[in-house]
Amino acid sequence: MSVHFNFLRRKIAYRLRSWLKTIKSLKNTPKDANVLLVTFRHELPETQLYAFHFYRHILEKKHGIKFVQIFVDNLVLPNADILHGTDKFPNIKRIFFQPAFEMSSELVVQALKRLSNTYPNAKIAFMDWYAPLHIRPSVYVDPYIDIYIKKQTYVDFSQYSVPTLGDTNLSNFYAIRHNLPEAEQVFVPPINFEKKIQLGNNFGLSPQMVDLFMSNPPKIDGRDIDVHARIAVNGVPWYKAMRQEAKDAVENIANKSITIASEGRVKRRKFFVEMQRSKICFSPFGYGEICWRDYEAFATGALLLKPDMSHLRVLPDIFVPYETYVPLKWDLSDFDEKVQHYLLDAVAREKIANQAFLAMQRWIKSDDCSKKILDMCK
Repeated sequence: MSVHFNFLRRKIAYRLRSWLKTIKSLKNTPKDANVLLVTFRHELPETQLYAFHFYRHILEKKHGIKFVQIFVDNLVLPNADILHGTDKFPNIKRIFFQPAFEMSSELVVQALKRLSNTYPNAKIAFMDWYAPLHIRPSVYVDPYIDIYIKKQTYVDFSQYSVPTLGDTNLSNFYAIRHNLPEAEQVFVPPINFEKKIQLGNNFGLSPQMVDLFMSNPPKIDGRDIDVHARIAVNGVPWYKAMRQEAKDAVENIANKSITIASEGRVKRRKFFVEMQRSKICFSPFGYGEICWRDYEAFATGALLLKPDMSHLRVLPDIFVPYETYVPLKWDLSDFDEKVQHYLLDAVAREKIANQAFLAMQRWIKSDDCSKKILDMCK
């Protein structure tokens, strides 16, 4: 069964289960449900919630977790149902809330207040699905939540309070590096907010990826593409400068008898065929550090080369230098050297790629992920 067919099958099944679990109004909350997922329909936030669907039998049959979901727009649109004082559902014990893209702080607070009023016995977990590492929504959601879920956090929490040019650590680094006019910003998290932060699911356990990790390890032989590096450049100034630098690094090795897949966009089916043919995958940062490409490399057996991730915590702990990926300096000054080294050292290349795949597979097949969800439901 092809990668593309597996993805389509998984995506259709997920959409169907989501539809069956979705209510249009808070008034329709089932009496037997005890967890509410408030979500935004987009593939990025969906990766945070997919684990609920993937492990639904374990969560429901073994632990009594019965969830229902509603789209966040139904809470804040002008024509959203008006609930009365008697419209309360004490059976809901936990709410996982995702904001819509570019949702104002006022609307987020409005929605959280409405949820608190409707579900008086529920604790609320805010699911920050945005790409950047920052946790700026914490300032206005803090009074209403007990858990703040993020797919990546700093190892050192104090880094959140460090002034930056622009609103992220990435905009800061590349604005300095390329002399870009970003305004300095200072963000200070709420007091004791570190205790509320928890790591959650990300791209590895998603309809796009999970079947690849549930399969046998990818074949290592027969790979005729040396480096896979399809890089989009357009974006805000610091992002464009960062990505152009990554593209230039690839172009600088193009004349060294290295076979590279880098130009233009290709359809999803062809993209995965290319990845399965690639020895090395170069994945620069996006608007945040973690990218789809990282897990696509892990899943297809290509060695991941990526700017150093040692400042991050992720779940599972998959970015282990020289064990599951090869870190690069952020200025990419060692890119050429490391490409050349791992093209020549097939044993090391294949070992690291295989270890990355097996680490993700163990995480998905173990009880650890479902236990993590269970703990967050308490």
